[in-house]
Amino acid sequence: MRILKCALIALILSVSFMQYIAIAQDGAGERRGRLRAFLKKRQSQREVSSITKKLDISYSSDADPLKKLDVYIPEKGTFKFPVLIHIHGGGWKMGDKSRTEEHGRFYATRGILFVSINYRLSPDVQHPVHAQDCADAVAWVFAHLDELGGDENRVFISGHSAGAHLAALLAIDSGYLQQYGLQPKKFAGVIPVDTASFDLIAASNEKLVKRFIEEAFGTDPEVLKSASPLYNISKDSVYPKFLIFASGNREPAIAQSKELTNALKSAGGSAHLLIVKNHTHRDMNMGMYNADDPVGSAILKFILGTDSL
Repeated sequence: MRILKCALIALILSVSFMQYIAIAQDGAGERRGRLRAFLKKRQSQREVSSITKKLDISYSSDADPLKKLDVYIPEKGTFKFPVLIHIHGGGWKMGDKSRTEEHGRFYATRGILFVSINYRLSPDVQHPVHAQDCADAVAWVFAHLDELGGDENRVFISGHSAGAHLAALLAIDSGYLQQYGLQPKKFAGVIPVDTASFDLIAASNEKLVKRFIEEAFGTDPEVLKSASPLYNISKDSVYPKFLIFASGNREPAIAQSKELTNALKSAGGSAHLLIVKNHTHRDMNMGMYNADDPVGSAILKFILGTDSL
């Protein structure tokens, strides 16, 4: 009986010790997880502290509060930075550059000078004012590249949603930049992200997009056609490289992105389309500032010259 009691006590002690070891290991795992999170946060803080933000810079001679831009400048280095000019979305009627702060931090901490621009919005204005404002901002960027540390041979332009339409329009219709002595071929690349507005007269457009289009462009078929990047492509023109993104969830965006890609290629241009599965329209925008996302990863490769597209 005494031997049995001793054996039982030994078993209980053994089980308790194993439980203690398991708890200690779990605790160590939690501590390691907290340490990793802390170090990642510190690293992020150091990266952000190494960039310079210049906000609400007027890019025009008039005092309109929307004609301003934000600049995110990487830590100074030996070489000039590639530049990404970004146009926010919002159906040409809403949105603001302040909502692209994550974009700015993401690219600036990776050595890319990031410029986010505002422009006047509908219903206060209609086409071509949105595009004209964006062209004005682009001209300001080119005029200030030296002081910002940007490389004039590596200036890219991107946009999400309505901003993707505007970025593509500036890069295809030379009329907007000509008055500033610039040509679309000055862009090193164009990055339109998830828009169904390359063809403004497409019958397949979503109802919401059609409503936005009517408010921003009116209903005149000739105006809509002239404001559509797809109908401005010519074999007589030289275009920058295009990296086009479309959400796999949006058939109109996929269809129009394919049309634009094929039209640019037929005109002798370079265009690559990435259809991203399991991404909503919002996911496409958020993916722009995530290196592990197909969108952000491809953009970094495109800008930094490591792509094989």
